[in-house]
Amino acid sequence: MKTHLRALPIGLGFLLIAGILSGIWYKILDERAILVITKGGTYTGNFRSTESGKPVVLIETTQLVILENCTLTGAGDIIQAANGQADLIVRNCTAYGLTPSEDKKDRGTFLRVAEARRLTVEHNYIEHLNGLIVYRWGGDGSAQQTMTVRYNSVKNLDARRRDGSYPRQGAAFVLLNSVRNLAGIDISFNQVINEPDQSTVFDNINFYNSSGTAQSWAKVHDNYVQGAYPFPSTSSEFSGSGMTTDGDGSTAQSTVAFLEAYNNQFVSTCNAAMNIAAGHDIYFHHNRMVTSGLRKDGVRLNSTFAAASIFNSYKKDTLTVFVRHRMLDNTIGYVRIGVSFPYKNRQDQDVTTGLNRMPKTGNNHLPNPITLATEQNEWTLWQQKLSKQGVQVGPLTRATVKAGYE
Repeated sequence: MKTHLRALPIGLGFLLIAGILSGIWYKILDERAILVITKGGTYTGNFRSTESGKPVVLIETTQLVILENCTLTGAGDIIQAANGQADLIVRNCTAYGLTPSEDKKDRGTFLRVAEARRLTVEHNYIEHLNGLIVYRWGGDGSAQQTMTVRYNSVKNLDARRRDGSYPRQGAAFVLLNSVRNLAGIDISFNQVINEPDQSTVFDNINFYNSSGTAQSWAKVHDNYVQGAYPFPSTSSEFSGSGMTTDGDGSTAQSTVAFLEAYNNQFVSTCNAAMNIAAGHDIYFHHNRMVTSGLRKDGVRLNSTFAAASIFNSYKKDTLTVFVRHRMLDNTIGYVRIGVSFPYKNRQDQDVTTGLNRMPKTGNNHLPNPITLATEQNEWTLWQQKLSKQGVQVGPLTRATVKAGYE
């Protein structure tokens, strides 16, 4: 079943539409959301919510729901599927965040889901929103019950409130919270660009007490992530990153585990590019981490620290919980004024705190100087990769969507 919907003027109030053969299966302008989906199907349309407390789309069915070719705009969350066992595909959609309508409310999240059974998010464009927040898992990790996040284009991850303040944790592209023992996780070929003073990202990618399996490690690969800055961007205080393993799990089963990240590019990330701060059986390799420490206008960024580190942030047991980490064969050039590893005004890995467990050998270090031109070269390499692989990020044309998916 394919359903083409168009948002109705807000002044029409509550409107209930009944499917001719299927009974009542969706509502437009429900008091809880602009579009409430209670039956599986393919949904296409333009939907907008100007209220922080009212999501654009609310999914209340365990049947397969496909959101396709939608334009979704909201002052709060865009898509919510929090009742458990959601079977959801979001593809070829564009989503825009609006200024919150209430005080002390963060900007909305593109997708907030709990205990889903399947989640596929591909070829979408997301701007001025938090990204994907995934809490726990309800599927079995088979090919039809896992998580895939691919080919998306993101601009300015943003959690700012309407008074300009923002929560300490900021926004993220992908935050997995307690998604444990899930086979088949694939986060790949996404493009994320955050601009200084236009975004409030914390960790672009954060695995919090989340894991693959010993037989099927979670894969984060071939992503391009540019920008992680404090707000304002020249502040000296910031603890975000390009990607971090995180979480207070105190057992091997409850912490981050079985995660491989490779062939990613992390560019212009204050504080850090890639950190292993929690977990076991984690392997970061053949990534590129490049930060010049400058904005594009030449202004110095004051919160660069170290490109890479392995540190036991939660002080967990080093025999069973925080163990078996590898960070090898990465290419690094990361500017930090006043430190000299491996060259002057560089800290390609943490050598100042005494907490870093990462060996000082095994990675490749770009020669000085690391400049804005060095960062620009990373963008060129990314474009070349996409061309060689025949990959397009962001929404496809409708003709291409039909050819590829139908």
